[in-house]
Amino acid sequence: MHTGHDSLVSSAPRWRLRRRALTLLTLLAALLALSVLLVGWLRPAAPLPPSALSLQDFRVTLPGVAVAGIGDDLSGITHDGDHDRLLAITNSGPEQMLVLDRQGSLLAQHALIGFKDTEDLAWLGDGLLAIVEGRVQRISILPLPVAGEPLRRADARQLTLGIGLSDDNKGFEGIAYDRGRDLLYLVKERDPQRLYRVAGLRSTLQGNLQLDVQDLTAWIDDAGVSSDLSAITVEPRSGHLVLLSDESRLLFELGPQGQLLSQRSLGRGVGLQEPIPQPEGVILDDRGELFVVSEPNLFYRLAR
Repeated sequence: MHTGHDSLVSSAPRWRLRRRALTLLTLLAALLALSVLLVGWLRPAAPLPPSALSLQDFRVTLPGVAVAGIGDDLSGITHDGDHDRLLAITNSGPEQMLVLDRQGSLLAQHALIGFKDTEDLAWLGDGLLAIVEGRVQRISILPLPVAGEPLRRADARQLTLGIGLSDDNKGFEGIAYDRGRDLLYLVKERDPQRLYRVAGLRSTLQGNLQLDVQDLTAWIDDAGVSSDLSAITVEPRSGHLVLLSDESRLLFELGPQGQLLSQRSLGRGVGLQEPIPQPEGVILDDRGELFVVSEPNLFYRLAR
């Protein structure tokens, strides 16, 4: 017969075993949690999307050349692949289209007749040029002029996207054309920033109306890096977009689904002694060089 005292004595080891088991389980749980945390720390980061440009690798090779012989409102730039030259535009007193070389030297000037608030231009190929007027959001398409000839709006074929018109100079600021994919891009400056894509331009110019206008502003909102939009250009092989923000002093690259791929500051440093003042136009040419123009009359070249 066992007494109560004997029962307490015999049960004591089992109690100690249970306590040790609980302690061991607690320790194992802590070790498991720590291992999960360490795996999370050591796991390689998800790879970034492939970038066609890596804008951060571009360095200034020609800083701030003043374009002589023009006014003080240099606004946009494009590359004329027909003649391997640069075309720029002014938007005040008086409006002109300029022909520049790669050093920023002025080669020729063409008066713009009947245009108002010309913000940017885009080479379309096949001897054609598109000019965008900001406040009225009108795109005029004309043949490239020969030496000394003006460009007349009355002679142009036109497309107007009167979306959110205002009188406060916050309309269309930039235009770019992707020849390989027949896509025309337009950016509105701000309040709000907007990005539009127009497909089917070439077919329409050939007499077969096939325009398709899409609002891609969500791409800009998702990128979340700019407070305004001044210009846009297209990397021809990939179709990636490069957008310019004046207020943010920034170039940034968007992929085919609008994903942010790379960016580059236009502030002081990274090859710039001083920030680019009021950058207004950008073009990526077929050699992979970037050109930026800023008000009043400055010309920059960047390359990798």
